[in-house]
Amino acid sequence: MKKFLVLLCVIISVVSGAEFEYPSVFQPGEKIIQGGLGFGMAGMYGDVVIPPISLSIDIPKEIEGFPLSFGAVVGLSKSEYSYWSLDDYTWSYTYFLIGGRGAFHYKLDSDKLDTYVGIMLGYNIVSFDYDGPSYYGSYDGGESYLTYGGYVGGRYFFNEKWAAYGELGYGFGYINVGIAYKL
Repeated sequence: MKKFLVLLCVIISVVSGAEFEYPSVFQPGEKIIQGGLGFGMAGMYGDVVIPPISLSIDIPKEIEGFPLSFGAVVGLSKSEYSYWSLDDYTWSYTYFLIGGRGAFHYKLDSDKLDTYVGIMLGYNIVSFDYDGPSYYGSYDGGESYLTYGGYVGGRYFFNEKWAAYGELGYGFGYINVGIAYKL
């Protein structure tokens, strides 16, 4: 895994012309907490009732000269699938994500921008409810699964503490946008 992260860092640096150092807006000793809304979700059944909502924290840690951050993420979303025939059938799925994330930060020519690429590993706890003829009930844990993802993202700082962020990738949501706060 360590070799993979180093290779990914080198590729990003060469392609983007970025520097191997933390951006001026996110330095070791600081923490960033962010909350956002996702669009699209891998593995979701049916129609979205509650879009992916996530909360995460990133803590920078330099390892062998590479500007990395590590943190945690939690998320919630809900979908529903309905089938109408002579009787109505409805399945509701609730997804609760708990995971860890890590990112490589690279510096571009901006004093307000934190750009990064990262990976996420977590566990999606899925429960579902069924409402249909002759039965109504709930079931927890039967569809839960290990999940992973990769993302590229950026935070634009409006001032020293507050930023807007966006991430694009595969994981809890294909696109995530929201606000971030530096602790």
